[in-house]
Amino acid sequence: PFHPTMNGLRVVSRGLRPIYAKLCNTRTNLHGSGRLFLSTRDTRQLSSTVEKTTESAASTEKPKDNKPDKNIFLDNIGTIFLLTIGTIIGALVRSAYGTTNKNNVREKLELEAALDPYEIDDLREANSELKPDVFRKVMMQVKEEFPQGTATYDGFVESVRKTMRSIYGPAFTVELGHYLDRVVTDALKARNKSLDDEETLVFWLTTLSLALYSSPSDRIRVLYEVLELQEGTATFAGVVEMVGSLQDTCQLVTDTQIVPTDVKIPTQQYRRADPQDLVLYQWDGTTNDPIDLEGFAAIMRSRSVCAWGECYLKKKPAV
Repeated sequence: PFHPTMNGLRVVSRGLRPIYAKLCNTRTNLHGSGRLFLSTRDTRQLSSTVEKTTESAASTEKPKDNKPDKNIFLDNIGTIFLLTIGTIIGALVRSAYGTTNKNNVREKLELEAALDPYEIDDLREANSELKPDVFRKVMMQVKEEFPQGTATYDGFVESVRKTMRSIYGPAFTVELGHYLDRVVTDALKARNKSLDDEETLVFWLTTLSLALYSSPSDRIRVLYEVLELQEGTATFAGVVEMVGSLQDTCQLVTDTQIVPTDVKIPTQQYRRADPQDLVLYQWDGTTNDPIDLEGFAAIMRSRSVCAWGECYLKKKPAV
């Protein structure tokens, strides 16, 4: 469509003539030279200016980092996985050692027990005549003979026999009495005492309750009366003493007597609980505060004391 004439351009198509005429009318405004196009010199200067501007703009731009963004979790997923597995394994091993420590204390308590639960059942079955009403008569007799509230084992046994013979005749005796002798011998040894030393009537009557032929509810009521017999009014301090006597005479389940110590590193250690450990945390008042029969029964059947395994009953019977 173009012909190399008329300053380098010739419109050969009528459709382009108006555009060409318009360009010709405005060519005088460009550089004042009347030329439509820039000269070679001007073109070079313009190109040089454009290149310098481009280079300056490029130099001010920060180079882009083509590396992908880092993800701490994904970059260290192997280490995190190994640490998690190691922590779980460490916790399981520590728990296993802690359980072993607890089982060792349990086995020790069971081996040291003077009687096992089956022997206690045999003792009660063999003394079916020793019912709560007879036990109360024994209580009154020993209280009368030992008003000071303490006695030796021989003196206590003689008082019990005297009362029982007055009821059932001269031939009566406590069946399987050697079981009680065994319990008393071990309990006094644990208390650093001998058979010649005196103990409280609460301890002796609690020991005799091993042979008491009754329901747990009647046994709880009788022991509460033992506290009243000793002190006139049952107090929380008397409950602590009673729980200690039950513990020493094999009338508490083994699991409740195991408590954790303050040693937790590297593994949890356990020990045999004291009566205070089993009872004191359940009381908000002072140890001299009185306690009623319902409160006493609740402590006897609590998870921490669990006398005669009563805490394992889903439905607690009334006292």
